[in-house]
Amino acid sequence: LEKHPDLLYPSTSSIYSAATFELGGPHRRTVAQGVPHRFVPGALSILTALGKYNPLRGGHVILWELGFVVCFPPGASIILPTGVIHYSFVRVRPDKTRYSLLQWAGSGIARYLRNGFNFDADFAKASREKYAAREERRKADHAAAIDTFPLESELDYSAMRLPFFGIQPTATDNN
Repeated sequence: LEKHPDLLYPSTSSIYSAATFELGGPHRRTVAQGVPHRFVPGALSILTALGKYNPLRGGHVILWELGFVVCFPPGASIILPTGVIHYSFVRVRPDKTRYSLLQWAGSGIARYLRNGFNFDADFAKASREKYAAREERRKADHAAAIDTFPLESELDYSAMRLPFFGIQPTATDNN
């Protein structure tokens, strides 16, 4: 923001440069959503469930590469690397509503910073030395991002066995 004080965050209560309210179509699909090029691969995004639905009957988030289907009640948030994980949702009943808020870091901003505050088209005119230096930084950033994720052998799967993260079905959960 020092270079461009006229730029504003989408919210004063978020550290993320972009936010998207998902209010329709994607919530009705149960196939993996493409990993959009707009997300920074190593950055974590926050996905928040909104709406009025029974989380035991639908609205789960599907994390395709991990093979997880996670109960995702309204008001819950999950932090995930949306640049590398495909996700989608289990449908909710037609008389229920399910929305979400996704807060994310845009890859365009990351490239702009990596390009020394230049757009890709402008940076294309850079010297070979500047281009090589940028590619080295990009590779180092990518390696550092990969190193932040645990190896499968380091995961504690016992923590993932909590049924619906503490939400237990009751006799009134028929809707």
